[in-house]
Amino acid sequence: MGAAADCELIRADWLGQPVNTVTTVAFVLAGLLLIRRPPVRWVGIGLIATGVGSFLFHGPMPPAAEWAHDVSLAWLLLLVAGVGQTWEHWTRLPALIGTSVVFWPIPALADPIAVLATALAVVLLLRRDRSITTLGPLTLLAASAILGRMGATGWPLCDPTSWFQLHGIWHIAAAGAVTWWALAFSSR
Repeated sequence: MGAAADCELIRADWLGQPVNTVTTVAFVLAGLLLIRRPPVRWVGIGLIATGVGSFLFHGPMPPAAEWAHDVSLAWLLLLVAGVGQTWEHWTRLPALIGTSVVFWPIPALADPIAVLATALAVVLLLRRDRSITTLGPLTLLAASAILGRMGATGWPLCDPTSWFQLHGIWHIAAAGAVTWWALAFSSR
């Protein structure tokens, strides 16, 4: 179903889904903010990659855009899960290469792997810290994910022609949640 699942009407323009495309810039801006902080530099790089992959997926939609979107998002989740872990280096280039190679021939693995990576990240973050600097971002992420799901194609809050797209709100909130957590983590 691809980008059509994200509610916004797909136009024949360069920005296929204008709202969902423009809001992906939040990931890039968040990444640029974090890239200068050594403890979370790779999370910043992952955010930038996620923004670029999502931009391609919602915007010009070239061949392999869905692959770039799925790989970058799964990679970002693995990067977040790995921050501060003894195996953190495996979430960097090895994880990017691994997800790229696995998702290319078997794109159906993207959603289940993203769910597993999300669960892993949440469990590891909560094992390490249950303060507001972790619970706050996770709450924001969960609330925006629920709202985004309610605004998905076929769900009650979907209006394909509206300039208010809940998937776009999720882009902004997800980038904000990761940044909130990463800034707090890197300030310790």
